Amino acid sequence: MSDRISQHASHCILCGKCLQVCPLLRATGREELGPRSKSDLCRVLAEDPGRLSEVDAARLAGLCLGCGRCREVCSQGQDVPGLVAALRGAHPNFRSWLWKTWLTRARQLWSPGSKAAGLIPERFRTEKLGPMLKMLAGMTGGPGLDPFLTPKTFPDTYRGERMLLFAGCTANYVQGRWLMAALRLLDGLGADILPDGFVCCGSGLKGAGFADEAGAMAERNVAVWREAGRPRVAVFCASCLAGLAAYDRFESDEERAQWAESLLPLSVAVRDIGFVISDNASERIGYHHPCHAGKGDPDRVFLRHALGDRLIAETDRECCGFGGVMRLAAPGLTEPVNRQCWDALRDADMVLSGCSACLAQLSATAPDRVKVGHWLETIG
Repeated sequence: MSDRISQHASHCILCGKCLQVCPLLRATGREELGPRSKSDLCRVLAEDPGRLSEVDAARLAGLCLGCGRCREVCSQGQDVPGLVAALRGAHPNFRSWLWKTWLTRARQLWSPGSKAAGLIPERFRTEKLGPMLKMLAGMTGGPGLDPFLTPKTFPDTYRGERMLLFAGCTANYVQGRWLMAALRLLDGLGADILPDGFVCCGSGLKGAGFADEAGAMAERNVAVWREAGRPRVAVFCASCLAGLAAYDRFESDEERAQWAESLLPLSVAVRDIGFVISDNASERIGYHHPCHAGKGDPDRVFLRHALGDRLIAETDRECCGFGGVMRLAAPGLTEPVNRQCWDALRDADMVLSGCSACLAQLSATAPDRVKVGHWLETIG
């Protein structure tokens, strides 16, 4: 780990670009939580490991949202979230073990865990655990949103094309309505959806420091794609898409390029469908831009086109505050980040997004009057 930290941390030239985009720093005003401070501290660890105790290193490792915005703007290719993930891997604790268990046993834990959290009486929800329990209870999303977009005409762009669908853990285990909506759209487009054996994308484990487990998931998913004949892979979760795009388990550079080309955001595939908006559609819809969606954000492009003037609020710099394992390690630091997100969306009475993690966080923290859901839920 020391070689990796030294290699990356020494590249920082103190330009400060990362400080302008870090949502944790912007929300708290604490520069010691910013990317540059983490980079400096990692350099100290690499040069003199004895200057920082194991406890301090583990604490540092928990104080990063993993949004990747600093990595996007760094002219030196500095990967602070990667450095933090390495520290987390070197200094595991109970919270990281709990996070790993939650992700690797999603099939067994998510649905019953969500139901159990919803049964806990309000008086037993402590200040620290209350928001987490609400997020767990909301993972199933209740009845969901009332659809108001009806597809009427379909282009022939993908008709007859063999394709895989990467649904992701949330859609597979607790939000089946997303999966069914995606399948209906792809059926209307005439795509031939192949059976698959995909597992979790692994991005949540990678950010938490479990590189080996995440790598095994990447190898499995690439093998599924390879065995299917390397077809297109439709994806409707922004975080899953980013995780898949970051894979490095390929036989050659040519295959890596094929994989990158094969990844198809579902919102791109459905962009040319002719939709009719029903009368029950909200006139005040907000969109949350996931950190991992990148500048292009195909979900936002689709919704701007489909909703027109009904899309009255959007986030851009704001992070939802989910933060992965940091949600367990320091929930108090994620709350001001979340508040800034809702400040940007305050005029909306419905908020849509395309990231399962963001939706879990936003559903748990939404004002009483605001409905939250995946954009797939709007399609009937």
